[in-house]
Amino acid sequence: MSALRKYQPLQAHLERRRGRPEMLTFEDIEGIIGKELPLSATKHRSFWSNDNRAEGAAAHAWSRAGYRVAYLDRDQKVVRFERTR
Repeated sequence: MSALRKYQPLQAHLERRRGRPEMLTFEDIEGIIGKELPLSATKHRSFWSNDNRAEGAAAHAWSRAGYRVAYLDRDQKVVRFERTR
């Protein structure tokens, strides 16, 4: 499965939020995508970078849905998505 397809359910979930911000745990996101997040999600802040345009980056999912990561706590494993447009 390509990385872009892996995070497509997250994109769809955020699109259904219709611009409302949402705080999700890493476990919530894993439930949404149906797979475990990679180790880099807890080890590297860059995984959650809104500017991460690497091929297959998870950032494509939330940016295509019109969201950005507004808050991240890797120790508590939570992320807050807010609307960009």
